[in-house]
Amino acid sequence: MKDIARYVDFNQGIDGRYVNETNMALLSELNVRPLRIAFDFIGMKKQYVNAVELAAKFNILNLSNYILYNFKDSPSELYERLEINIKLNERLGTKIFSFPMKYIPLFGEDAKGRNYIGPKWNKKFIRAVQSILNVTKGIVAPGSEFFEVAFGQSLSEYLEILYMPETFIIYRKKFELSGLTRQWRNDFLGLLSDEAATAKSIIEQNDFSNQVLLSENRKVRRVLSYYTITDKDLNGVDLEYEQLKQTFNKLVQENMFVNLTLTYDYQ
Repeated sequence: MKDIARYVDFNQGIDGRYVNETNMALLSELNVRPLRIAFDFIGMKKQYVNAVELAAKFNILNLSNYILYNFKDSPSELYERLEINIKLNERLGTKIFSFPMKYIPLFGEDAKGRNYIGPKWNKKFIRAVQSILNVTKGIVAPGSEFFEVAFGQSLSEYLEILYMPETFIIYRKKFELSGLTRQWRNDFLGLLSDEAATAKSIIEQNDFSNQVLLSENRKVRRVLSYYTITDKDLNGVDLEYEQLKQTFNKLVQENMFVNLTLTYDYQ
C-alpha cells in the first residue's frame, strides 16, 4: 500500500504575540504545513520575527501569511514587511509565501464595494500593487530575485514603481526594451519640485481621461501622456511577463497549500 503524506493545515493565521517555545514545539509534532503566521502591521515586527525564528528552530520551514495593506499602514510599510520575509527566508532557510491582501471595511458605506482607500494610500498606489500581483496570482514567492524585480531593490525604487504607468509595471521588460520606461523616468524625475507635486497629485487620482484639463504645464502634460499608453501600442511580446505567469501558474497547480491560500482579490 502506498504511503500517504498527511499534513495539518490551520486555515487561519496564528497570533505571533502568543507564540513561545512550548507551543511551537507542540505544533511541530502535528506536521503543520504550511504554518500561517499573521503579519498585519509593522508594529508586530518583533513578535512576528520571533515566531518565524521559533518555527525554523523546530524545523517548521513551510510558512504562509497574509500581508494586510490599505488599512492603517503606509505603502512603505507594505514593502518593509515583504522584505522582512525575504530576508528571513535567506537567513533561516524558510519558505514563506506572502499574500498581500487589500483591506476592505466590513461595515458601513465603504463595505458595499471594493473602492475603499486607506488614509495613507491612494488610487494609483492601490492599482500599482494590484498590477504587480496580477502577474503572480497574488503570490510573493520566497526568493529575492522576483521580489527585487517586482517591488524594487530598495524602498526608493519601490516608491518610483508605484508612480509608474500601469502598463509599464505589468509589461516591465517590454517597455524597458522599448526605451519608454527610461523616457518616462527622465521626464518624471526631471520635473521641478512644484511641477512634481502637481504631477504626483494628478497621478495619485489614477484618472487620465482628459489630460488637457489636468494641467496647463507642458512638462507635466508630457509626463501624463505616458499613462494612456497600452501594451498594444508596442509590437512584440513581453517574454519575461509570459514566463513569470507560466511559473506562477505551475506553482499554484503543483502546490495545494498555495492554491488553498489564494483569494484572487488582486484583480
